[in-house]
Amino acid sequence: MRSVLVAALVARMTAAGGAGAGVEEESRRQQAGNTWEDVRKHFSTLRNEISTLESEFRDAEARHKLAAERRKQELERERRGL
Repeated sequence: MRSVLVAALVARMTAAGGAGAGVEEESRRQQAGNTWEDVRKHFSTLRNEISTLESEFRDAEARHKLAAERRKQELERERRGL
């Protein structure tokens, strides 16, 4: 599951043209050298992005399961002739 989330994060970052507005802005501000605080902030931003992706993934998974259940019920009704 984690590899799927990482792949989704990479795809989302690529589609957005980068790591996201917050990460890119932080990168522009602090190009010279990264302190531990900068690295901590960067990883915090990435953790937030991953958390958002996990939430979106769970929501999409729930929608997919619900749609599959509805299709199954509809096919069952058609099979019974209702």
